[in-house]
Amino acid sequence: MKKIVCILSAVLLAVSLCSCNQLFSFLVEEEPIPTEPEAKYTDMPLTGKDIDVGYHDDEEGYHIVNRIDFFYVSGYEAKRTTHSYDALPSDEQRELYDRILDGVYCFSDKEGSFDGEYAMRPLMLGSERFSDKLIEETLVAVLDDHPEIFWMATDFNTYYINQDAYTVTFSSYYTAAEVVRMMKKLDYAFKSFFGQLPQGLSEYEREEYVYRYIINNCTYDEEVDSSDDYGDNHPSIYNLYGVMIDQKAVCEGYSRAFDYLCSEIGVDAVCICGLASDDGDGDSDDASDLHMWNAVQFDNDWYWCDCTWDDWYEDEDLGDVFYYLNIPDDILLADHTVDKTYREINYYKYLELESYINTFVPASCTATEYCYYLREGVVLTAPDVDKLCDGFVTAAEKDRKSLLVVVDNDDYTLDAFGDALFDGYQPYYEALELANERLSDVRLYDDADTPYYFDDDRNLLIFEMFYEYYE
Repeated sequence: MKKIVCILSAVLLAVSLCSCNQLFSFLVEEEPIPTEPEAKYTDMPLTGKDIDVGYHDDEEGYHIVNRIDFFYVSGYEAKRTTHSYDALPSDEQRELYDRILDGVYCFSDKEGSFDGEYAMRPLMLGSERFSDKLIEETLVAVLDDHPEIFWMATDFNTYYINQDAYTVTFSSYYTAAEVVRMMKKLDYAFKSFFGQLPQGLSEYEREEYVYRYIINNCTYDEEVDSSDDYGDNHPSIYNLYGVMIDQKAVCEGYSRAFDYLCSEIGVDAVCICGLASDDGDGDSDDASDLHMWNAVQFDNDWYWCDCTWDDWYEDEDLGDVFYYLNIPDDILLADHTVDKTYREINYYKYLELESYINTFVPASCTATEYCYYLREGVVLTAPDVDKLCDGFVTAAEKDRKSLLVVVDNDDYTLDAFGDALFDGYQPYYEALELANERLSDVRLYDDADTPYYFDDDRNLLIFEMFYEYYE
């Protein structure tokens, strides 16, 4: 999540034609000058499922990679929303968004102005002028709405060829030939993923399937902290290719892959930028690490989810916990801080940014109906044997590795409630015995030590579950 913007002057103060005020107006935000410049490039990328992955050259020698619709799932309808496009504040920016999107499939073999990146086909804006803040906001909006564009960097150059030829050049991490090879590998991976997706799942179940898939098949790449240039040399850790093919990524890769896979199977998901603190003190004011996660929408309500932070457990026995799946504001904001949007900061605050920020953020996330640990766990106000038994049976039928117990009683501390489950008539073991009478093809161990864990922020007890399967 690094931000580099380079502003060049191709005619090196050839703007002796311009006044000082005109020079300064290039750096400050202002309304674009409406214009209808003649398009220099007319050979737009191809589109359609029937077109092979490959590329052809336009008359200027730029390689144009054929667009391909990576959609292989039957039974579900995609939900490809454009929240960031819709949030752009002007028609001029939305037009710029469309022009950027038209050019993201157009590549040069020449290295650009940024190390390890390749210049893409220039976007000629004629006499239109946009500040770099507005260009970055629009570019980030494109990438937020289209996580399948895995090759494009957020770096760009702006310059004047002459006073009437304002030009923007974007960058790709890969050449056209590399993108084609990578697309073919993704093509195979998506076919496999969508081919294994069960039919008849609800939106919530599809989201959980994607969340679980990413956590089970991708590892956080700790090497990113080994050197300052590791990420520059391994850009796939920041995109869905890292998750689907390399099976190594960082938070941005996790989030982009989650966004894309969810959207393709009908779940409305977006990526969110911010800061996070992993020091364990639960104080979001101390959040200092750049981070990305997601928001999802069910029944017009938004929820936060962070599959990177749920990919944490090394002990494979302690699984299916998912602290950060579909949580509300009061839980997320204990250790995450949501960045402002571009529209909420002025140009001078923009110049101080260390990374790109948000183009769209949900107004609030207060619903709890689809919160994972509330929906999948057992909510108890007291040690209730029947409810606990139902929880064991449901968890066992889903082959869960952990049972989640939410304590909804302020008169109990979590420690006291845990003790109460094993004191006296020991309701925990009584519930376990009743559950085994109801289960037909599996038995839960009731003679093993019963380790359990606390989560004070969520009033949650987590019990490991041990199975014996019948032949």
